[in-house]
Amino acid sequence: MEGSQDQRPNLRPHRPRRREYRRKSSIFEEKTIDFSYPGTLVGATNHVFCMGRRFAAAFQGLERSAITRHWKSVSGKRLTPRKKGSPPRRQGPSKEDLTMSLELCTDNLPPTDSLEALEKASKRIRKICTFLQSRGNVPSNLLKRNLHYIADVLEIVATDDASTDSRKSKVHQETKNDPSKDRRFIDEDDELSEVEPDAVPMEVRDWLASTFTRSASVTKSGEKEKKTFRSIVQAVRAANLVDRLYRRMSTSAVTYPPTVMKLFKSLDDWSFDVFALNEATNGQALRYVTYEIMMRYDLLAKFKIGVGTLFNFLEALEVGYSKYQNPYHNLVHGADVTQTMHSILFQTGLVQWLTDVEIFAVVFSAAIHDFEHTGETNNFHVMSRTETALVYNDRAVQENHHISAAFRLMTDDNLNIVYNMSKDDYKDFRTLVIDMVLATDMSYHFAQVKQMKSLLSCPDNIDKAKALSLVLHTADISHPAKNWTLHEHWTELLMEEFFRQGDKEQELGLPFSPLCDRKTTMVASSQIGFIDFIVQPSFEIMSDMLDKVVAPISPRGSLANQSSATISEKVEAEGSPQNGDQSEEPFEFKVDRVWDGHLTGNKVKWKEQSTKDQAEKEAREKAAQKAKEDAEKRDQSPLDDKAEEKKDAENPPKITANGTVSPGNAVDLKVKPSTSPENDDQVSTKEEAVGTASPEHAEKRTTEEDKPGKIESITVKSVTKRKESGV
Repeated sequence: MEGSQDQRPNLRPHRPRRREYRRKSSIFEEKTIDFSYPGTLVGATNHVFCMGRRFAAAFQGLERSAITRHWKSVSGKRLTPRKKGSPPRRQGPSKEDLTMSLELCTDNLPPTDSLEALEKASKRIRKICTFLQSRGNVPSNLLKRNLHYIADVLEIVATDDASTDSRKSKVHQETKNDPSKDRRFIDEDDELSEVEPDAVPMEVRDWLASTFTRSASVTKSGEKEKKTFRSIVQAVRAANLVDRLYRRMSTSAVTYPPTVMKLFKSLDDWSFDVFALNEATNGQALRYVTYEIMMRYDLLAKFKIGVGTLFNFLEALEVGYSKYQNPYHNLVHGADVTQTMHSILFQTGLVQWLTDVEIFAVVFSAAIHDFEHTGETNNFHVMSRTETALVYNDRAVQENHHISAAFRLMTDDNLNIVYNMSKDDYKDFRTLVIDMVLATDMSYHFAQVKQMKSLLSCPDNIDKAKALSLVLHTADISHPAKNWTLHEHWTELLMEEFFRQGDKEQELGLPFSPLCDRKTTMVASSQIGFIDFIVQPSFEIMSDMLDKVVAPISPRGSLANQSSATISEKVEAEGSPQNGDQSEEPFEFKVDRVWDGHLTGNKVKWKEQSTKDQAEKEAREKAAQKAKEDAEKRDQSPLDDKAEEKKDAENPPKITANGTVSPGNAVDLKVKPSTSPENDDQVSTKEEAVGTASPEHAEKRTTEEDKPGKIESITVKSVTKRKESGV
């Protein structure tokens, strides 16, 4: 009995052994299950069941961890442990992420030299486009692997004739074994040298040759060594697709409204309506114009500028331009000057003379050239002794502040658009920006024009910094050379800003600056003088400079701007050349001076307006003079009456012998009777004496005789007063 009690089956598993299994480092290590438990077969069965659950849980965890590691490898995301108290984290990637990673996986793709590779490559490109359109982004590792695979496939397509023949036989064998794979393989020997230069830029041609051709070319017998494409059409299409993919990923946050897109079609025009653009963009003309111009010159890609960083910087620029609420020097003016610089670079061909760093500096300088402008002139800051004038020692006060404040913005990493620029490029960039913006100071105008004239007279090359400084200065004062509608609007805004400065000067007790007095300034006359002495000379010297700079780099030289009609008219006027005389005088190269016509037309309209203003001014002056004279007469009449009354009081009236009343000092010959010849002689003697004594008295006497009623009225009045006084 005691032995049977010792051999009772133990139905519960041995706890230490279960803890021993938990302490094992890995479930894949070789283990020997000991069935010699102090019990029957039930205990062993229980242990086996526990081990089965352990293995199932282990395999399930292995599957999750493998998927997680795969997702980390393709997405580059780092999974951090969840903090205590934080909401539960989603276990693993989402279903959409797994679907995208599986569909874009490159592990099971066919070889790049097989026929299926072409079809797979085209499908992969379409899938990438679909994911970009639906999700907005694709993990960089997945995109990089797929694009590398597509490039390898296209490189295999661009092969020489020998490899093409071998691949043809292979494809024929594959299609023979599997008729479903039968597809037409285009046999084209499109050579890179046969592409028209105007169709594809040289930079794109070089990129195509280096990307989609083999590095080692095969020399054909009896022919020169050539780089060939199997299908240049497919290569160009692939390049365009990759470029569109890159632009979509880099500019996915920028969407133009339809009105803005319509206006940007005329962005290259000289008289671009920046006011309409500012209205269409809700007061954000500067950021839209600057961004579009930088995209057209591909500056974002060349200098690795992020779209978000650029828009942060442009937004800060707009805030600075709107700081003082100026009528003229605001963000619209900044956008107008930036667009004008682009129009000059593009329309004249000056952009071909510049490097990428110089183009970037030109656009940047135009965008910041009046940043945080206060709305007053430099002379006002100097005369009023402002803080800005003290900081910059009265020299180019506003212009120095524009540059300093703009570069100070880029000390913030979120606004630094030159972060990826090399040190040498940044040095050249900053130096050129400083020179160009300082040249917009109007006090340097005549010195700048004189210096450029001396440079044009020299045969040496023109300094780029001085040339671009002149272009920016001319663009800054270019609104008189635009169409009349734009010019008139800009003039109204500019004069209002001048008048506001005049009001401040009056409050401070300072003398009025030129054109700042609201009451005396003649707008039309001032604009005529501004065009004649400032704007037109600037455009003339800039045009001459452009002729000299652009002529050597122009593709068609002096015939670039000569129409066939002009040439034929010249030939007919000079006559046909004689036999043996085949020499022709070369045409002088001239850039298209679209601004000359606007300058002339605007000046004519201002002269008409000046004539009207002058006539109105004279009419106002005459009316004011007449009103002044009338006021003086009204003020003088009461004084005359008082003087007459005082005179009558001093000289009382006298009663004559015949009973008539006469003034005391009046000589009334008609009233006095002639009783004797002696009296007549006395009267005549008195008349002669009075006439010979003074002509004025004689004239006065004649006047008084012609108007006896006046004398009688005065006499009666005097007598009445004397009677009332009791005399």
